[in-house]
Amino acid sequence: MGPGSDSEPINIKFGKLHMYLVDSSQFGFEPLLSKQLRALYCYLPSMRGENPDNRHLNQFFHCEMEMIGTLDGLLPIIENYIQILCEAILVMPHVVERISKNPSRTKSVLKNIINAKNFPKITFDEAVKLLVKNGKNNKNILKINKHGRYIKSKGEIELLKILQTETPVWLTYFDRDAVPFYQKSLVNNKEKAINADLIFLPLTNDAFGGEIVGSGQRQNNPDKIYESLQRQKINSKNYEWYVDIRRSRNYKTTSGFGLGIERFIAWALGKENIRDVALYPRLKNVRMYP
Repeated sequence: MGPGSDSEPINIKFGKLHMYLVDSSQFGFEPLLSKQLRALYCYLPSMRGENPDNRHLNQFFHCEMEMIGTLDGLLPIIENYIQILCEAILVMPHVVERISKNPSRTKSVLKNIINAKNFPKITFDEAVKLLVKNGKNNKNILKINKHGRYIKSKGEIELLKILQTETPVWLTYFDRDAVPFYQKSLVNNKEKAINADLIFLPLTNDAFGGEIVGSGQRQNNPDKIYESLQRQKINSKNYEWYVDIRRSRNYKTTSGFGLGIERFIAWALGKENIRDVALYPRLKNVRMYP
């Protein structure tokens, strides 16, 4: 996670060892790609210690992919994946009719997404300027700290309303220290990361929306990784194994994404809370059942 994240690793004692539950499969995928594999993906649980709310579960299902290549090569794959998911929902009209709060609008938006040639893009800097220009710059929309600027989920939704698009939008090139250390920075601007979040407009006023897919290109230069670790005040000793992957003669630049499955379902069905689509929600400090 970036240093501005409030997510915590979940510590467990496994026998005599202190270990952590997996919050992403990325660090397992990257070493495997140096073994002559082209791409890897999974549908697995991820566990994170952040405070749960209408957008966050402490255990959620995660579709992740890591592949050899750049972010530019990855984004069309994600777009096609989203379109296939939308098609899958449309072939189950009984589900939309019974569960969606607004079936006709849901079907219309899903069809627009399926028929889109590509999804629009806007840089983080452009998005901030647009929000400020439209008077959407209060603390519930924009967050600023020593690590950089963050557009909150309410800000993402306001941005989509300003852009007047029903198609998901790529929000690109975040402030470098607001994202994890392993994201590569732009060649012509080392203060910007090569990353992209895919944000979705809610299907109704109070429904789920905002970021559902996060993606990025991994830093391929060992020295630049050390630089990012130092910038973010992270102990490099914990990541020597990760840096060593770049020193392998079989190493090639990789990029990857993660899609929150419950988030996508909550958006597609027009739900207000991510818990509405989790069969057995696991929440920090909350006893769900007696």
